[in-house]
Amino acid sequence: MQYRIRNGDQLIATVTNTKQFRWEGLQPNTTVHLSVCAYNGLRESQRVTVTTKTRGIRINIPTWLRQWTTYTLTYEEYPLGVGANIGQEPAGFFGGGNRQDVPATVISSGNTSILEITNSFNLIRDNLIMQQLPDGSFAVFDNYKALYFKR
Repeated sequence: MQYRIRNGDQLIATVTNTKQFRWEGLQPNTTVHLSVCAYNGLRESQRVTVTTKTRGIRINIPTWLRQWTTYTLTYEEYPLGVGANIGQEPAGFFGGGNRQDVPATVISSGNTSILEITNSFNLIRDNLIMQQLPDGSFAVFDNYKALYFKR
């Protein structure tokens, strides 16, 4: 037995003799309209459809934050992989480029809180861990990219 999987009307996969499917390359916070139908080589069964949204990128911060509170993270890119505190960049760098405010909501609290980015931002890897900086703010550096959090 084969199963056909679609996003809207676009066929994204056909699987044979299995009821499992892994969809690679999904973007964060993207709504998908998935449907599945059986296919016997001649015709398809009626489609079963579900609409869902992918989760946002998650960032770990080693401090307690109130769950379901929304904060603004700051994203910047630095030439040559130099990460620095906002306002304390090396001479001549004049701050990072591509600066963006990134909304994130606390989805789990404890000694480490997990924030989930609530828009389609996808310029940094998932599940990175921020470190506390001397000024009390937090940052994570991913090659030449930096994400900052300050209460």
